[in-house]
Amino acid sequence: MTLIVAIPAVDGVVLASDGQVTTGLVRVPGKKIFEVNGRLAWAASGELALIQRVAERIGALPRGRSLASLRDDIGMLVKQCATELINLDFRTSFFSQDPDTLLKLHPADFVFAEFDGTPRILHITVDGVPEWIQEAPFALGSGDLFAYALLRKYQGRPLSLGRAAILAYKVMEEAIAVDAYGLGPPIDVWQVGVAEVRCLPEADILRLARAAAALREAEIRLLLESDLGPEDLEAD
Repeated sequence: MTLIVAIPAVDGVVLASDGQVTTGLVRVPGKKIFEVNGRLAWAASGELALIQRVAERIGALPRGRSLASLRDDIGMLVKQCATELINLDFRTSFFSQDPDTLLKLHPADFVFAEFDGTPRILHITVDGVPEWIQEAPFALGSGDLFAYALLRKYQGRPLSLGRAAILAYKVMEEAIAVDAYGLGPPIDVWQVGVAEVRCLPEADILRLARAAAALREAEIRLLLESDLGPEDLEAD
């Protein structure tokens, strides 16, 4: 299983993922975030066979084009890959009149990120339908609801790329800590800026881990040191 988090910042977009790839009953470390044409990054959750097929086609996309200009091309690409797998699957004949069930045979969700002066996050479903995520964090995968609960209080808050990276790491770390099924380290963090798409090296990840721990301790300390008690709450 997978958790992907995308957080817009005033100077870029942060993508983060857990580091476990599941094949059958076996889990191994693996990368889930990738660079495209020097200006985009993307990630996916779902069936590995479909994600691999999409990755092969994405590598052939023209360089230099914006995410807006590639939106429908990527949607068609995802739809074609899903259709090919459905056509190869012997189970297809049993669900030929049930399109919803057919799509569930090979599930996947994709997210793309770009910064061209404005942070842009694009979600593409397994049926190829693209949608822009408007000025809000986005999560997909098995721990997405937990991630949204942690991110909700930061929605609409202007974050720098560095602060967004700390928040993304903290969310991933806490999702893994509650033992969401199939999630595990290492945590992978990427920054998409105006000049580059960058996978943070191990030294930067260690700094994020220390900053996330400090943020967590600060949250606990603020609560414990607060003077607010039950007697301060107004009755209805």
